[in-house]
Amino acid sequence: MYFKVLGTLRVQRDGERVDLGGLRQQRLLVMLLLNADKVVSAERLLEAMWDGEPPVTARRQLHNAVAALRRSFAAAKHLVVKDGPGYRIQVDQQDIDAHRFTAMVASASAAAATGRTTAAVELLESALALWEGPALSGLHSPVFEIAAARFEENRLSATERLIGLRLDGGDAAALVPQLGELVSQHPLREETRKLLMLALHRCGRKADALTTYEQCRRLLRDELGVDPGASLRELYERILRDDRPRTAAPAPSRAAGHSNRSFLPYDTAHFSGRAEELRFLTGCRSAAGTALSILALDGMPGVGKTTLAVRLAHQLAHRFPDGHLFVDLHGHSADQEPLGPDAALERLLLDFGVAADQIPHDGRHRAARWRAELAERRVLVVLDNALDARQIRPLLPGTGKALVIVTSQRRLAGLDGVTSRSLDVFSPAEAAALFTRIAGLGRTGGRPDAVAEIVSLCGFLPLAVSIAASRFHNRPAWTLEHLVTRLRDRANRLGVLSLDDRSVAAQFEASYRKLSAGQRRLFRVLGGTTHPGEEFDAGTAALLLNQAVPDAERLLEELFDAHLVRQRTAGRYHFHELVQDHARAKVDDRDPGDGLRTTFGRTALASVTELECSFG
Repeated sequence: MYFKVLGTLRVQRDGERVDLGGLRQQRLLVMLLLNADKVVSAERLLEAMWDGEPPVTARRQLHNAVAALRRSFAAAKHLVVKDGPGYRIQVDQQDIDAHRFTAMVASASAAAATGRTTAAVELLESALALWEGPALSGLHSPVFEIAAARFEENRLSATERLIGLRLDGGDAAALVPQLGELVSQHPLREETRKLLMLALHRCGRKADALTTYEQCRRLLRDELGVDPGASLRELYERILRDDRPRTAAPAPSRAAGHSNRSFLPYDTAHFSGRAEELRFLTGCRSAAGTALSILALDGMPGVGKTTLAVRLAHQLAHRFPDGHLFVDLHGHSADQEPLGPDAALERLLLDFGVAADQIPHDGRHRAARWRAELAERRVLVVLDNALDARQIRPLLPGTGKALVIVTSQRRLAGLDGVTSRSLDVFSPAEAAALFTRIAGLGRTGGRPDAVAEIVSLCGFLPLAVSIAASRFHNRPAWTLEHLVTRLRDRANRLGVLSLDDRSVAAQFEASYRKLSAGQRRLFRVLGGTTHPGEEFDAGTAALLLNQAVPDAERLLEELFDAHLVRQRTAGRYHFHELVQDHARAKVDDRDPGDGLRTTFGRTALASVTELECSFG
């Protein structure tokens, strides 16, 4: 017989699954397996089976559970034996996946210590392949949670050892997505951060490596009040010293090239959908040899603009051997003001290798130096999270050999010669695929209806779907039905869609704060008076605001350009349901007098609705 605890508890006999019966028998078996070939006292078994509060009849029920377990094992019923004050299971430790995992990891360590790297890698890969999900999944008890945490620590350590060996073998680029995912799952784990820094640095992405350290330093200080450990600090210093100081660097030679300068963020392993958009965008280079190619992605907060831009940049990077630059312009960041063009140009020039003392102080001269540096160079530039066209224009190169990818929440209609693509939310199929990829097929397989309802309640918004899936993945006690129930509560749904530093509400709030007072007022009043999915027009908005129709229409169009309201047909607007949830939450955040206008607006909206019903 073979016993599996690295995932959902399972027992197999000759390849067939053994029915273990109820929860009591399962807890009993796990306690015995965790102490294989050792006597486990009746008191410890009772504590585990009833979470420390056994009933009066507990000992009799323990005898019954042992008997039921023996019946499940049929011919192998002798495996569970009474031994003095307790019970013991007589199994070969190699018949328990957790013990097999430990043995293989130990063998891998011995192989690595003697220089047999290939054997060590194969052993670790085989050991990690034994895992089918979170250890002891579904068994919720303090005793088992402690054991599961210990197993998970061993799993992470083995994963880090494997990645370290593969890094030494030169697999840095291939490992960056996996390490990025691990860091997002375990943001306080310094060893994983260290490996990500190493991988990024070995890919020539020194800035990303240093940024990873700084993120860890801030997180440890904020969460625990401590600084990074000595090992991580030492690596940081080594990476800093690896290149000559920028102030001492000579001006770059035009013949030298910049093929080693790549500052693209990591490409997430959970990328899903957007196949049609990628096909369109990869074929959109300018046909004119001297015209600059500019690709602009716009869309509502959380729709995945940056994720798509980074994936596109990595796919096109091989066409631009002279450098790959990335700058976050913070146009709609919650905690930072937009980056001015002069500051952005300084960052781009530094990343491109221009010495700090050779960067002009005057903004126009700085832009001219930037265009001169990129003249006749094949460079890819990603300008992420732009506020508007005015922020972008000074950052544009002057020749057709460069490619610029811009992301912005706002439609960039004022930018000449740009190929724009407005991103919509995912299709139901794309959203379900993303949720399943993150949450894990083991917990979602065979439940397409539940997954479909979850992604629908997330409004098919990629950020919302990924957060919901991540929360579900990291909470083994949750069922799909539990997540559905939480998401159905509209008053608290945005609270569910928040995880660590990722938050749907925070994205909406950052966009809301960039609106004018009039735009914010209309956003709030519409959110408080309309129903989910309900359409409205400029006449309705004018009544709600007690303004002239042209003024209300202008405000509506501005909200539309900011992707905070949507259109199905010209002149008719509606909210995405998650945006409306946020708008409803902002109803009380109004200027003096808004309450009267909102009350008037509700009455006016009701009157308009009555008239529409009367006249069809």
